[in-house]
Amino acid sequence: MSTATQEPKSLSPDLSGGGFNKGNALQRLGTFCLVAFPFLDLFLFRYTFRLFPGPLGYGPFLCMYALLPFWVLRFRFPIRVALTLGLVGLIGSSGVLEGIVTSREFIKILGSLVLPYLYYWYLWQHLGEDVIRGFRLYLKGAFVVSMLGLLIFLDSLFPVGIYAALSAFIKINLTPAAFGIRIASTLGEPTYFANSVAPAGLFALWRLFFRQPDFDAYLKGQGLWLKRWQALAILVALVLTYSTMALVGLLVSFALILLIKRQLRTLLFSGFLVLLTLTIARSVPEINERLVGLQNASEVAETDVHGSSAILYNHAAITWENFSRNPWIGGGLGSHPVATKKYSILRNTTAFAYAEQNAPDASSMFLRITSELGLFGILLTLFFLRTQYFKVQLHDHEGLVMKLISAAFLVTLLLQLFRQGNFILNGFPFFVYGYFFAYQQFKSLN
Repeated sequence: MSTATQEPKSLSPDLSGGGFNKGNALQRLGTFCLVAFPFLDLFLFRYTFRLFPGPLGYGPFLCMYALLPFWVLRFRFPIRVALTLGLVGLIGSSGVLEGIVTSREFIKILGSLVLPYLYYWYLWQHLGEDVIRGFRLYLKGAFVVSMLGLLIFLDSLFPVGIYAALSAFIKINLTPAAFGIRIASTLGEPTYFANSVAPAGLFALWRLFFRQPDFDAYLKGQGLWLKRWQALAILVALVLTYSTMALVGLLVSFALILLIKRQLRTLLFSGFLVLLTLTIARSVPEINERLVGLQNASEVAETDVHGSSAILYNHAAITWENFSRNPWIGGGLGSHPVATKKYSILRNTTAFAYAEQNAPDASSMFLRITSELGLFGILLTLFFLRTQYFKVQLHDHEGLVMKLISAAFLVTLLLQLFRQGNFILNGFPFFVYGYFFAYQQFKSLN
């Protein structure tokens, strides 16, 4: 397994030396597009444009259709990945065998699972399974979409035509907020942005609040060092999503960094930080509505329950019903929408409009896994998260950078498990494999 580290590159383009001209600008733009193209699905909302009708026709999948044939010929076939997907498909076929799910629906779901997971495996092969190189490229992309989000946010306050110019090329959603808009950038929804940029948020927190001079110099040498204004831009963009998940992601990142640095006493007393964050969050109407909604979620007949909170609670109840009837292997892939029709608790309440909303993904990947794959899915998930987790010594710079990258990927995995049920949305397999290869590369160092 190749784990060679590539030559480090700076996160910021070097415009010094007087060599910057129109020709160089076009060359840099072309190089950027070639480097960014494989990550199209990671940083573009699936509905930005369409290739053709159906679940595999999302525009950002263009990178998969263009590159996968060449990579299949170039790299070895991933037998372990294929066996894992085959096992999930075999267990998940229980819904078809029992007549709960149609064979067409099952094939559609399994196909939409297999294509991205194969693609991102090959993408990591293209990167040489080099976690530092892969994360360096991801960090550049996260910074770019954060800056675009901030520019669109400023344009909503002081219109100068930035949004109009960008939307002429790609579809960008605008979600109004009490102040400006909720930043989503090119990722479609604020929550999607929060989940995708969360790993960069961890590195931004490290840059601003956890300086360690000798290790920071090592990060600079690996091209993973954010300038202060870059780190601040990423954090501000996350906060301006007004998304509860963005705040949760930052809190999880903060806790993971404290665990890495073995500052357990600080972690124990960080409850104060949580209370402070909640206090600040309650001053933001968009977040306060969700917090109040979560408190009232069990009282589904109340009219002041926030929609997303009611939907999440509804799917938790549906999941329990489906799981209690199929505890070992669940109801099968694609069975949760069927269970939603049977067990939704919102149908005869004032929130009846939400009775079947988010039925395909259960509003949470953990709920969906529990509902559709039962104990098998739960144990498979926990086994993966636990076996790829590792500890390092703070003086081991090579190991520490692997641990930071692993923790950064873990943040997105945890956020997706809690609040986003789509198995492949916004390049989720990239983070899954990144978490895996970080551990593999760490093992190769020892």
